[in-house]
Amino acid sequence: MKPYGLVLAGGGAKGAYQLGAWKAMRELGVQFDAVAGVSIGAINGALAVQDDFLNAEAFWNEAELAKGVHFETPLKDPDNLFSVRNYPALLREILKNRGFDASPVKELLERHIDEAKVRAAGIPFGLVTVPLSQGSELRPELFLDDIPEGQLLDYILASASIPLANNIGPQGERFLDGGIYDNTPVSMLRRSGFNRIVVVDIASIRGVNHNLDFQNCKVVYIRPHNIDELGASFDFSKEMYEKRKILGYLDAKKAFSYLLGKIYYFEPDVFRSLAARFGFRTFEQMEELAYALGVDVLRVYSADDFLCAMQKEYEEKRDLLRQNEQISEKEPNGAYEKEWRNAFLRRFVQRRSESEYADAIKALEALSAVSSQ
Repeated sequence: MKPYGLVLAGGGAKGAYQLGAWKAMRELGVQFDAVAGVSIGAINGALAVQDDFLNAEAFWNEAELAKGVHFETPLKDPDNLFSVRNYPALLREILKNRGFDASPVKELLERHIDEAKVRAAGIPFGLVTVPLSQGSELRPELFLDDIPEGQLLDYILASASIPLANNIGPQGERFLDGGIYDNTPVSMLRRSGFNRIVVVDIASIRGVNHNLDFQNCKVVYIRPHNIDELGASFDFSKEMYEKRKILGYLDAKKAFSYLLGKIYYFEPDVFRSLAARFGFRTFEQMEELAYALGVDVLRVYSADDFLCAMQKEYEEKRDLLRQNEQISEKEPNGAYEKEWRNAFLRRFVQRRSESEYADAIKALEALSAVSSQ
């Protein structure tokens, strides 16, 4: 397999998704001949250039908020920096010190990113910053050769600048998070001549200079079906870390066609059998219906397991609606079934167009047919 350029978007704690994607790509034998990242993507990018996955896992296992910033007053929600519960401590720190001390972040990176190894790898590595200092001659987009020896970690931290943080970036310069300029820096690699690119996108923002240029380019695009599944950018809880890592792993397998599905994950032969059984469009809507029902996404399903999981959630929601909507079971000529079905669709599917609504009804009818067998 020819190597790809790797682009890693910014997104704070959501970057654990990129770790899961990298794990899958390592298993598939995907290699990289260039890497560009911004913010947490710059950190993950440097770890990927070192090609030491166990070290990257160790970094993420240490990447707790409490180990990245220092507050004189303990945070009430130590897993989520900008939680409302932390506002009093944040305000005290800002008023007293004009920001909070983020020097522990650099100490964390020093334990896991070895500048000498990154430079010795011989792989072009780029990152994005937003310099604020008046008269600064720094460019927003920097490759490794543009960064002075011994200052790589400072520039990585500048790319990942935490709002209101002190002690980040090269001395004498002030920065904003590089994602403000371009949070998915595909153009950095395109302009450098790379046209086989893997993008691992966790971005909720694009940046003022973003240009998603995929023309005449082979792209493998890895991104969650619903970006909200990745949670908040400053939520470093262990539960979210595990969820993000699993989603990244499964989505990378799907992006390279080792798994299939619009929302859920199936081995290719399982997906094709279900699509043939129900019709591709109807099964696509069944996936949407399963998601609306709350069927777990963090696993690879067999055909029977998926249909059983749908049926279980469907029956629970149906019974709940029967109670809450007070739909009578005594109505003649199937009116009851139609009424609760429409109530179900309004409550859990919320289709906007007539065609989508009709597709959802077909999916529901297909599930009802399975349930009656």
